[in-house]
Order: sequence, then C-alpha cells, then structure tokens
Amino acid sequence: MGETNVRQKVFSITEANSFFILLALLFLTVGAYVQNRELISGLLITEFGLMAAPVLLYALFTKKNMKAVFRFNRIPFSAIIKVMILAALLLPTVAVANLVTIFIIELLGEPIISMIPTASNGAEFALLFAVIAGSAGICEEIFFRGAILNAYESKLGRKWGAVFSGLLFGIFHFNPQNLFGPIILGIMFSYLVQLTGSIFTSMIAHVTNNGIAVAMGYFTNITSKSGILPQESNDLIFSTPGVILGVMVFYMILGIICIIGIKAVIKSLKTQFPRNEAIPEAKDKLSEVDVTSMASDEQIDSIWDNRPLKISMTELLPIGLAIMIYGLVIYVAYF
Repeated sequence: MGETNVRQKVFSITEANSFFILLALLFLTVGAYVQNRELISGLLITEFGLMAAPVLLYALFTKKNMKAVFRFNRIPFSAIIKVMILAALLLPTVAVANLVTIFIIELLGEPIISMIPTASNGAEFALLFAVIAGSAGICEEIFFRGAILNAYESKLGRKWGAVFSGLLFGIFHFNPQNLFGPIILGIMFSYLVQLTGSIFTSMIAHVTNNGIAVAMGYFTNITSKSGILPQESNDLIFSTPGVILGVMVFYMILGIICIIGIKAVIKSLKTQFPRNEAIPEAKDKLSEVDVTSMASDEQIDSIWDNRPLKISMTELLPIGLAIMIYGLVIYVAYF
C-alpha cells in the first residue's frame, strides 16, 4: 500500500509512455496542420496547447506531487549564467552528433534541408526568439524533464531516467538529421535538473540552445542581404560528403576544446548544489519504496547510481511503437 501511494504521487512509466504516444500523434497531425497553416500561431498551439497544458492538467487532476514531478524550484542568478555558458559550450558536440547522421544520409541519398525561419529585423528576431526558443524551452521541458524524467527515474534511478528522457526527447523531433544532438541535450538537461533540483535549469539551457540557433539564422540572414556572405552559403554544408566531413572535423576539434569548459562549469555547479552529491553507500541500504519517495522529494543521495536496468516489456512497448512511428516518418520523407 505504501509503495502504491508513493507511486500515485509521481508519474508511472506507463502514464509517461502513454502521454508520449498521444502527444507524438498530435504533434504529427494537429501540430503539423496548424504549423503549415501559420507557423508562429501553430508553434504556440503545439507547444502550449498540445504539450504543456495536457500534461499539467492531468497532473493536477490525478493529484500528483507537482513540486516533486516538475521541480519548480528557484535557482540563484549565478547558476543561470553557468547553465547558459554550459548550453553554449555543448553546441559543437551537438553539431558533430547531427552531422554524423547527415553524413550517412548524404552517402545513401538526398538529405532534407529543414530550415529554421530567420528574422530580417529586430522585431522579427524578438518574436522568433520568444516562440522558437522560449515556448519550446518551457513547454518541452515540462513534459520531458517533468513527467518523463520523473517517471523513469522514480522506477529505474536517475541515470536511466536521464537516458530515457534524452532518448525520447530525440525521437520526438521525428527528424533523423536532428536525432543524436537532441538525445545528448536531453540527457544533459536531465542531469542539470537532477543536479540542481530545479527544472528551470533545463528550461534555461533549452532556451539558450534554441536561442543561439535563432540568433545565428538572423546573423546569416542580415549578412547575406548585406553582401558579406553569399546567399548560397546556407546550403554549402549539405553539398557533398567531403564538405560535411570537413565541417564535422572542425566541430569535433572545437567540441574537444569546449569539454574543458563544460567540466569546469559542472564542477562549479556541483559545488553550488552540494546537497545532491554522491554518497553511493547510502543508497544500497534503502528499500525500493524509500528510493522512490526520496526521488520525488529531491533528496536522493546520488546523482547517477549504478543501478542495473530493470524494465518490463510492457513498459518498453510504447517506446517500440514510437520507434515504429519514427521509422514510418523516415520512410515517407526519404523513400
């Protein structure tokens, strides 16, 4: 009875997976329709109406522990700056991860260039930043670092919770050219939430990541129009496998350099949030009920424990279905 009551306060894997399948179907149908009709309003409808609102309303209706699930805990300004720096330092690694799939697709077929809308003036930039960076950073984190992460780490531990949160986050983009990058980001965003005890860190990191992409698009747009860069330079990276490989090597070198900064920022955050530092011996003495309860109360003693993966086929089934949907999207897009 005690374990059942604890689990009712947090999301179960079944609940999270069911939501994932439902939201994926809505994203590919209703979301695609409203975004094709009008991008800005369509994105807002997709993010707030299809993703964040249903999850929050369900959590309220089923009387989940909102503080435990979504971790709406304040963080100091210094931590915000560190998280923004960390998100920026992750960009070369994310670029390499995505270029790997683009390189493979270039060898096998023709890649699909999905361009982010770019701004041509300050007002458009502010609008696109608010919608593409802001709404996605808030709403997607509520689901993936709220419900999804809470469900998996409550059952499987923090390490596997972060892994599954990142995996499902990558799949949800339904774009093979943008798969491995989001998986890396999803795992890192999960780690930040677990380390700091606040979902606001992953929101800030997500907004920073998307915001840099919007800013780079704006910069490219205005420099192309001013003649500083040729208009065709936007498509150069997709021209040949050799060009992609060269760009990949460049980002790989840059990423290795950035790893030094990433380690330094994480070390600083660990010092700033010592309550979550590892005491591995203590976890072994806890029952499953105690571990679940502590996870929901943000008091687990270890960031990532070495708990083995124990998940049933029933709980994995929705993930398999999601991968099938992903494969169908790839087939329609490329074949």
